[in-house]
Amino acid sequence: MTVQFNSEPKSFQVKNYFGPLIAEVILPEKIFISLLTLSDKILSLGNRKSHGETLAGVINLEKKIFKSDFIDFDVYSFLDSCVRSYIIHCARIKGLYDNQSIIDSFINDAWVVSQYENEYNPIHNHRTCEVSSVIYLKTPMVKGRRRIESKKGLYENDGDINFFYSSTAQRDGDIFESGMVSIEPKEGMMLIFPSYLMHSVNPFIGPDERRSIAFNATFKIFNKDGVSEQKYVAGSKMGLNADYEFVDVE
Repeated sequence: MTVQFNSEPKSFQVKNYFGPLIAEVILPEKIFISLLTLSDKILSLGNRKSHGETLAGVINLEKKIFKSDFIDFDVYSFLDSCVRSYIIHCARIKGLYDNQSIIDSFINDAWVVSQYENEYNPIHNHRTCEVSSVIYLKTPMVKGRRRIESKKGLYENDGDINFFYSSTAQRDGDIFESGMVSIEPKEGMMLIFPSYLMHSVNPFIGPDERRSIAFNATFKIFNKDGVSEQKYVAGSKMGLNADYEFVDVE
């Protein structure tokens, strides 16, 4: 096994746009370069399994990533630590994590998304996991390409990721609630969010590639009750050691 990078994010913020908390992480340069190189390799492998048949995206190139890929490129420990930090932060806010708590976490699914003109992700969420994440590796400037006169001067959402929490529309002057937020991807940005949070990705026009890595994770928090008993606190009530394709070697 290779030695994982002992790296920390350039920044790690957990934001409360609405009910669910979303972490926004800026990757250290070494991790970003390793993930970009990993994605180059995955996309170059003609025999690498497509993941598209299990995903909602209307996107041609969505290639499977295995745990061994993350380990070989020295990024698995970093990604897992970011997930754990997000889980612990959220659990502490809810009063469900203290110095007696024990946490198990496990990345159980991952893939490269290579998005081109007119491809998009319809509104969806993720199953068989508790936490989801997306890491942006290539984010071309796709704003301003449509040149629609009636939209001149207005913000353009091409290429953005949208998160939906309720059907409440943002009203002019509303200071109380917003049921949706759009985030413009930036290279080196990682978003971590609850897997049940509905989200979508807008299409764009032009010849460039918008590339990301997405992954899912599961976790369980428990406390020791007595000497050896484990008391469930939060997370998955199912076992974390199920047979996931993510750990297989292709």
